[in-house]
Amino acid sequence: MPEIIDREKVILEIIKEYWPISALEIADHFKENVKLRKEKRKASTKYTYYLKKLINKHLVLSKRAGNSLIVWPIEVEKYRTIHQILREVKYAE
Repeated sequence: MPEIIDREKVILEIIKEYWPISALEIADHFKENVKLRKEKRKASTKYTYYLKKLINKHLVLSKRAGNSLIVWPIEVEKYRTIHQILREVKYAE
């Protein structure tokens, strides 16, 4: 597993528990004030930075939805693949 700092570990645990999740939803878990547009942009930029680091370390997968970066744990993709294989085996019988 790639080396990750403490803040990334906490964010990764939040992602694993509440996936799929966006940067603003993570900011909400840290009780960031995101009522004003300026505060939302600041929080979004701050947590998107950490999300991109986790993406580059191949710990989470991502997709853009409008301007939001949505992430989920890599394990979920593995489960989806296993489920797809099992479905194909079931239909092949």
